[in-house]
Amino acid sequence: MVTGTPRIRLLLGILSIAVTVALCILIVQHREFVHQISHWGYAGCFIINTLASCTLVLPGMGAVITFTLGGVLHPALVGGIAGLGEATGAVGAYLTGYGGRGIVCGDPLGGRLSGFMERHGSKAMFVMAALINPVYYPFAVWMGVLRVHVGRFFLLTLLGRTLKNMVLAYLGYFGIRTVLQWLGVLN
Repeated sequence: MVTGTPRIRLLLGILSIAVTVALCILIVQHREFVHQISHWGYAGCFIINTLASCTLVLPGMGAVITFTLGGVLHPALVGGIAGLGEATGAVGAYLTGYGGRGIVCGDPLGGRLSGFMERHGSKAMFVMAALINPVYYPFAVWMGVLRVHVGRFFLLTLLGRTLKNMVLAYLGYFGIRTVLQWLGVLN
C-alpha cells in the first residue's frame, strides 16, 4: 500500500499515468516494429500480448496474433504464453490505477464498485479476463484503484486470459489448417 502524504500519492499517480501515455505514444509511432515482433514466434506472442494488455493502443492486436500463431505454432503453448503476456500487461494497467488512486479517490462509483468487488470480486475478475471485451483495461485500472491484492488480481487474470487465449489459439489452429487444406496447401 502506498503511504505518505496526499502530495506523494498524487505524484505517483501522475507518474504512472505518464508512463502509460508514453508507452502508448511509442507504440503508435513504431507500429511497424510491432508488426515485425509478430514474426518472432512465441517471444513475439508474449511481447505483443503484454503490450496489448498494458495499454489502450493495441486493442484486439493480441487476439489477432494469438489466433494466427495458433494456426502455425503449437496452440497450447501459444495460448499459455499469450495468457501470461496479457496477465503481465494487465498488472501495468492495475499499477496505473494503484498509483492514480489519489486522483479519483472521491468518486462515488468507486464505493459501489468496491462493494460489488467484496461480494463477487474473484468471479468478476475471472469472467472479465476470460472474455474478449474492450473494457478490460479500465477494469484492471479500477482494480488497482480499489487496491485489490495484486497477487489475487494476477492469478485470476492469468487463469481467465489463458483460457481465452487457449480458445483463440485452437480456433486459429483448426481454422487456418482447414482453410489451407481447402486451398490444397496442406494434405
